[in-house]
Amino acid sequence: MIQGPFLIVLLGVFLALVALLTLPIRLLFKRRVKRGKAVLKRLVVIGLDGLEPTRVERLLAADRLPHLKQLTGPGQYQRLATTTPPLSPVAWSTFSTGVNPGKHGIFDFVKRGRDYTLELSCSTVVNNRPRWLRKSRSFWSVLGEHGVSSHILRVPVTWPPEKFDGFLLSATGAPDLAGTQGTYTLFALEEPQQLQYGRWCRLRKTDDGLEGTLAESAGEVDFRFLGSQVMFQGQKVDIPETGYSRWVKLRFSRSTGIVKFLRLKNGAYYMTPVQISPSRPSAPLSHPFNYVVSLAKILGPFATCGIAEDLGGRNDGVLPLEDFLKQAQDIQSEREAQFFHALKRTPTGLCSVVFDLPDRVQHMTCDEEQLDSLYLQMDQLIGRVMEKLAPQDGLLVLSDHGFKPLRYLVDLNAWLEQEGYLVTQDGVIQWEKTRAYTLGLCGVSLNREGREDKGWVTSTEAELLTREIAEKLTRLSHDGQAVFREVLPASRAYQGPYWKEAPDLVVGFKAGFAMNKEASRGKVGPQVVVENDLPWVADHGFSAQEVPGVLFSSLGLKQGARLQDLAPTILHLFGVTPPTYIDGESLWQGASG
Repeated sequence: MIQGPFLIVLLGVFLALVALLTLPIRLLFKRRVKRGKAVLKRLVVIGLDGLEPTRVERLLAADRLPHLKQLTGPGQYQRLATTTPPLSPVAWSTFSTGVNPGKHGIFDFVKRGRDYTLELSCSTVVNNRPRWLRKSRSFWSVLGEHGVSSHILRVPVTWPPEKFDGFLLSATGAPDLAGTQGTYTLFALEEPQQLQYGRWCRLRKTDDGLEGTLAESAGEVDFRFLGSQVMFQGQKVDIPETGYSRWVKLRFSRSTGIVKFLRLKNGAYYMTPVQISPSRPSAPLSHPFNYVVSLAKILGPFATCGIAEDLGGRNDGVLPLEDFLKQAQDIQSEREAQFFHALKRTPTGLCSVVFDLPDRVQHMTCDEEQLDSLYLQMDQLIGRVMEKLAPQDGLLVLSDHGFKPLRYLVDLNAWLEQEGYLVTQDGVIQWEKTRAYTLGLCGVSLNREGREDKGWVTSTEAELLTREIAEKLTRLSHDGQAVFREVLPASRAYQGPYWKEAPDLVVGFKAGFAMNKEASRGKVGPQVVVENDLPWVADHGFSAQEVPGVLFSSLGLKQGARLQDLAPTILHLFGVTPPTYIDGESLWQGASG
């Protein structure tokens, strides 16, 4: 349970208020680095996570995306090369910093621990204090040094929030109140099949309803369900026949969260992951600290978890598709309100936001009509943004990667066991006999001497073993189809001081194949390739060549755009020379060097 003593939280709010009130004075005395002449007065950057170029281009050709079509003149629209692997934390970190993963150190959603456990790749909590793991610097931090203020909303890998000249609302990495990345609760009379992403709270029948007690490390909460109402902690909350309740407070010890309830058709009840309350945060969610508080006071309560749309509840089969989609749309509405609020308060400088809705919906449905409607919705959003732009403003719209259907799940640990590189006994990996294993979604790691607790592959053996496994994986096929488009040693895939933290082999799946989630957690199944029968019906964890993103611009930009080119482009548009360590190149036609 993430908690902070009340006085510390109160002190943090007080100091943040003081900082805001004294900001004009401090800005007068703050030393700024000189910059050149800016191309524009204000730049708006909108990320639409996972927008697929083939669908975009089909709808553009059919004149169904009228607002985006206004951004398809010379130098305005192109496909955008993504990262290896094309996973959101990796891609958005490269977007933010302008460097390849070997320099920012994010290679997956998770990373291997020395003891073969999974750890979050982008953040950690030590002694109840959040710690930022992404390396390199964000372009908005560089802008701030040159006197350009920014509003940064929900860009992934921004928790805990960094200090810079501007305002930031965190995204990926921000936990729920329990300190997880989102754990829902199912209230039911009978224990369901194993829940991988949620917890079960047993209900007991009473004379007039159902009762249950939810136990947490910080205390217990008693719930009483009476059909269309739930009562707890002195509150009586209405749950509609269909759809969700409003956000309501849920208190544990000194920490306050917010939740919504949903009535399921089988008589059970669903409760969202307990979001850290934006009006009384027990952990930092924004910069300045009270920015999130002011948003909540102006716009009302909203979801704060890094991945707030409950993909786990849907994957467990607890959330029906229609209810998952409703939840995702409700969160989208919250994010749009936050964005337009920030845009209004950014007359100059940068306003950047990432909307997750396309990614979340496309993971869970391949219905063509439904997805076309989603893209039309995004086009309407861009139209609303265009209405707010002045002649001296610029607009960039991009996606970090595309999307393709997911037909097969690949258990690389099962393959490694078949080939003799991994050894199990009674389903448990025997590390003293294992030479290679998988943890995460896109790689194979060697059990290296001195790196892993029980590692024994020497540096001399590692190069030969890496080459041997790569050659075999390249030849792996299923029903006559190649499973991988490419298999690269980390030394070839990345450049920079942190490449050795990546998996030793980075695998690029052919579209349609992706890592089995059980294998990504270090488990070993009985089959190497199985058909995908999960609610998770589409993905982007393929080779980068399979799923490029899109880039629209109101400015004429050079062709051949890559994600790492966005940071130096944005810096150049404000007259700032990009730092020399940046891998990307400015796409602005007027850039020199």
